[in-house]
Amino acid sequence: MQSYDSLVAENHPWPDQVLVEARGGNPALDAYIDAVIDDLKPLLRSFTGGYDLDATRTALLQHFPEGPDRGVKEDLVEDILRLVSLFEATTVDGNFKLQLEIVGHDMCRLFHQDYYRQRLICTLKGPGTEWLSHDNVNRDALGKGDNNAIVKNVDEIHRANTHDVLRLKGARYGGGTPSDIHRSPPIVHLKGTRVLLKIDE
Repeated sequence: MQSYDSLVAENHPWPDQVLVEARGGNPALDAYIDAVIDDLKPLLRSFTGGYDLDATRTALLQHFPEGPDRGVKEDLVEDILRLVSLFEATTVDGNFKLQLEIVGHDMCRLFHQDYYRQRLICTLKGPGTEWLSHDNVNRDALGKGDNNAIVKNVDEIHRANTHDVLRLKGARYGGGTPSDIHRSPPIVHLKGTRVLLKIDE
């Protein structure tokens, strides 16, 4: 099995921006998620001082249901392990949480900052996260319940595609780095479900 050590050596592949991996469509993964959505369960695993790759692989393979096509689940698990390894390399002390969320309601409709150090988020099903460039935010309006006051230009809202990988810096990132202002897209009117992979420090 791949160790992922080469990915986190000297040259980390992620740029210093919100969208760290722009991905195209993945019909095989889309079909897998649709096939197992009724059996898919939320997941929360916490890690302190790093993580055990083999133990995490085993846990994820046990967690995800079998799908109709051979190998798709295994490919998904390997991709998650890759993202975990890359994320861990950016943490201060290897403490982080891995989550899988299945969401059927509107979450966080207001643009906001979160009070973690950083978050990786990848939407496996449904519309992706929306975020704002720093110069498109009125930070004085945050927390006051009015997106129209927060967003300076609605035509410049960034929207992730399904499967894109985002790295959002939070209020605790430190070093004078501004937090990334974002929100979850409304989905109730679509009568759909979002499946989210999150890694939080």
